Amino acid sequence: MPENEKPVVESREEEISDEKAKAESPISLSSGLRRRSAAHAEVQPSHLEQRGDIGAPIKLDAAAQAHIEKHRKLQEDLTDEMVELARQLKESSLMMNQSVQQTEKILDSTERAVEHSLASTGRATSRAAEVYSLTSRTTCFQWLLLFVMTCMFVMVVLLIRIT
Repeated sequence: MPENEKPVVESREEEISDEKAKAESPISLSSGLRRRSAAHAEVQPSHLEQRGDIGAPIKLDAAAQAHIEKHRKLQEDLTDEMVELARQLKESSLMMNQSVQQTEKILDSTERAVEHSLASTGRATSRAAEVYSLTSRTTCFQWLLLFVMTCMFVMVVLLIRIT
C-alpha cells in the first residue's frame, strides 16, 4: 500500500499520539490547533497539496476567529503603547540633551571665570612677593634706624641725668 494512502485507523492513532504529546508538552496550544510532527509533515504531503488547493483560505470557526481578533487587538494596543512609550522616550531624551547642553554652557562660563580668577590671583601673588621683597630690605633699614634712635634716646636721658 503506498505511503500516502494509509488507512483511516492509522491516521486516527497518529492524532491520538499527537494529542498525548500535546498534553505532555510545556507549550499549550489553542483548542482549535493541532501539533504536526516534523517526520509526519516531511513524509506525507498534505491533503491540500494533493488536491491542488494550496492558495485556498483556511476556514476557521467563530471561536478561533474571536481568539485571533482578540490577539490582533491586543497586539495593536501593545503596538500603540510602544509607539507612545517611544515618543515619551524621545521627548525625555531631547529634554535631557537640552539640560546637558545648558549645564555644559554653565560649566564653560564657570571654567572661564575660574581661569580668570586664577590668573588675577597669580598676578596679585607675584605683585605681593615683589612688594614683600622690597619691604624686607626696608625693614632691615628700619630696624637699624630704630636701634640708632633708641641709642640716642638713652644717651639723651643719661646726659640729662648727669648734668
